[in-house]
Amino acid sequence: MQEFDSPWKQISETLFAEMLAFYRGKVYEAVDWSRPVRCLDKELPKLFSEGQTGRREVDKLFEVHRKEGSRRLVYIHIEFQNQQDPDLPERIFTYYYRLFDKYRKPIWTLVLLGDSVRGWRPDCYESELWDLCLSLRYPIIKLTDYEPDLDELLQSREAFALVTAAHLLAQQTRKKPFDRLGQKLTLTKLLYQKGFSKDEVLTIFRFIDWVMQLPPALTQQFHQALAAFEGEKQMPYITSIERLGHERGWKEGREEGREEMKPDMVEALLTLLKQQNVVLSEQVLSVIEAADVTQVRTWLRTVINGEVPTAFSTPT
Repeated sequence: MQEFDSPWKQISETLFAEMLAFYRGKVYEAVDWSRPVRCLDKELPKLFSEGQTGRREVDKLFEVHRKEGSRRLVYIHIEFQNQQDPDLPERIFTYYYRLFDKYRKPIWTLVLLGDSVRGWRPDCYESELWDLCLSLRYPIIKLTDYEPDLDELLQSREAFALVTAAHLLAQQTRKKPFDRLGQKLTLTKLLYQKGFSKDEVLTIFRFIDWVMQLPPALTQQFHQALAAFEGEKQMPYITSIERLGHERGWKEGREEGREEMKPDMVEALLTLLKQQNVVLSEQVLSVIEAADVTQVRTWLRTVINGEVPTAFSTPT
């Protein structure tokens, strides 16, 4: 998955409370949300000297207040890791003592593991020398643990249930672009059906769009199908989503008659029909082959929306 950290950093900052509520409910309940929450990672100087190699900046750092305790002001440090790294525990320990040295306040660290290796669960740093023993145990979130509950995630109204589902489906559809197209459209439609605000829809969509990237031809079909869906729902969010696309540099190729896109569109069309158990006659296949790119695009949009074009019904 490309640039694992970036989408998680963005959404954890925007929906920080929702993230804690979903992954660590007891911690969420312990925080006094009536007090300001400060995101500090962008303001921090590097915690390591320039000469040290490797990753040397914390992913996210928040300043919050506890409801109870003698020391109410505390810091929450969140790290995102998408691949096995034997140095991760040492890095977490180093972050911990550097942060404590800087702030002299309680530090709580949470590590979110997005890799697919179920047995890799680094949750402790230990060091011993003679009769000295040092140990730091920290909580982890292993996203693959949620795989058995994927259906429940999709039914949930919690933002991070869909975020977690998007991560898992992105893993499952790697190198399967046509499967990913269908799953991405399903996830995006769910955003509109669960009562999220427009800002929440756009925030979660940014994450989904980042982790479930599609080839250019399928990206175009995705946005056309989504535009049709939004029109039915009378929710004018598509303008903002299209703006996000331009900011990301999408090249959707909206010009009519781009024949070079037709082979990819036909392949997508036939694959999606096969997934829907639609059997096409030789006559219909010939009609598809002879159609221009505009007509193929129209059929593909219909199939993405779960329908079968009437032109594909062989006369009896």
